Amino acid sequence: MPVKRSVGLWGLLFLSIGGIIGSGWLFGPFFAAQVTGPAAIFGWVLGGFLMIVVALTFAELSAMFPVTGASIQFLQISHGTLVSFTFAWIGWVSSIVVAPIETLALLQYATHYLPWLTFKQDGVVLLTGQGMLIAALVMAVICWVNVVGVNFLSKSNIILGCFKLLVPLITIIFLLIHSFHSENFTRHGFLPSGWQGFLASLPTAGIIFSFMGYNAAIQMAGEARRPQFAIPFAILGSLLICVVLYCGLQFAFIGAVPPSGLMGGWDHLSFDGDAGPFVGLMMLVGMMWWAHILYVDAIASPFGTALIYTGSSARMAYAMGNNGYMPSILRHLNKHSTPSRLVWLNFFLGIILFLPFPTWQAMMSFLVSAIIFAYAVGPLALVVLRKIAPDHARPFRLPQAKAVSFLAFYICNLILLWVGWTIIYKMLIVIGLGYVFLLGYRKYGRGERFPMEWHNAGWLFAYLISLGLVSYAATFSGGRGWISFGWDFIAVLIQSIVIFIWAYKSGCKTPAQLELINSHHAESVS
Repeated sequence: MPVKRSVGLWGLLFLSIGGIIGSGWLFGPFFAAQVTGPAAIFGWVLGGFLMIVVALTFAELSAMFPVTGASIQFLQISHGTLVSFTFAWIGWVSSIVVAPIETLALLQYATHYLPWLTFKQDGVVLLTGQGMLIAALVMAVICWVNVVGVNFLSKSNIILGCFKLLVPLITIIFLLIHSFHSENFTRHGFLPSGWQGFLASLPTAGIIFSFMGYNAAIQMAGEARRPQFAIPFAILGSLLICVVLYCGLQFAFIGAVPPSGLMGGWDHLSFDGDAGPFVGLMMLVGMMWWAHILYVDAIASPFGTALIYTGSSARMAYAMGNNGYMPSILRHLNKHSTPSRLVWLNFFLGIILFLPFPTWQAMMSFLVSAIIFAYAVGPLALVVLRKIAPDHARPFRLPQAKAVSFLAFYICNLILLWVGWTIIYKMLIVIGLGYVFLLGYRKYGRGERFPMEWHNAGWLFAYLISLGLVSYAATFSGGRGWISFGWDFIAVLIQSIVIFIWAYKSGCKTPAQLELINSHHAESVS
């Protein structure tokens, strides 16, 4: 049964906007200011620009192959099973983690009214037993909405997306009017942590994390009406809108911080109510009524993002099933044309993830590394598909595709460098577990739909090894410091050039690839 195309242009745009505006806006400006001071404003500009460059590659690919779980299909066509599975696995795992993160953010803010949801242990906010039950209930509601049908989901997200945009915009205006201290921008230094701290803040302070929600438009491409126009519009439109929004939030936040909260400098930023930073600032300026509105948004924004990612992660798993990576029984579509069994599988996996990652901060940096690694699929697949399918219709054609694709790949590798070894090694372990699953499933689960193209995957293993070595030798979190700051940019550049060229040459047209291209073309026009 084919997936129905029931998501319109504005529905897809607001799915992306709703995915971007989640818990990132509630926490990101506070953590970014703590790390980099007033320079955090430019961190949002840079972070948004980096994500737009990467997104441009997906805009062409998604318009070419507007199919469900699209990002998983790209590398299957360009490089085969083993390469595709690696990026699909880490992308699926990371997307599952988003819903628990947003649910946790929702419950932490709700503690203001329901203090029995959380408790503090060594200064860290954790869920109580009752809080865990409520978290499970919230995630069950999120899954139910996805199971009911994507058409309802897209319509509800237009309303929810408008609300999520409106509340931050009004918050900016109120802060600028009622609490603005211009001296905050100069008194304690504009860039107190230096350039290395500035760059490290992009993945670790929530900036890159906050822009990742545009991926929902890619995963739901198969359900979009007029996808050739709607997908690029949704991806680029949502990112541009949210870059402006986040820059405004950061500017207003820095100006609104009371001078007393900066007595120890930006790295010791604190004030009453800073567990919910914007709510705390509103309370300090006496706007209690708007603080209550912010509490409502602190529930709506994370809920909306969790809603979107639960649906998109199920569609990623659906595409993995199409490629032979998962049992066919999980690909069943219900009467609403939704992969309901995969939605509930992600629910149970998400609940389990509360145990090893009990806090918002504990989950975020891992997510950034995993999703950015998965995003490298775009530029690598694009250049190969330009080579093996030059005549395929491209409703959106990226100018200077090779140059932009290489820049996007280099950007992904730089962000992974800035995350640091303490996170990268955990991501590599997760990828290793994925290989264990794949080999076991192919041996005992009859997952033999496609052969293992080992000859096309040499660059992948070189990429994983070099990624770990550079991260381990650099100066960012957990690194040994063997490669000094500045020289690490050159090391990553050399790594990116070698891997990019190797991956490009490894992509070649085969009968199996031609069959995949034709089948996806038929699905995209159906």
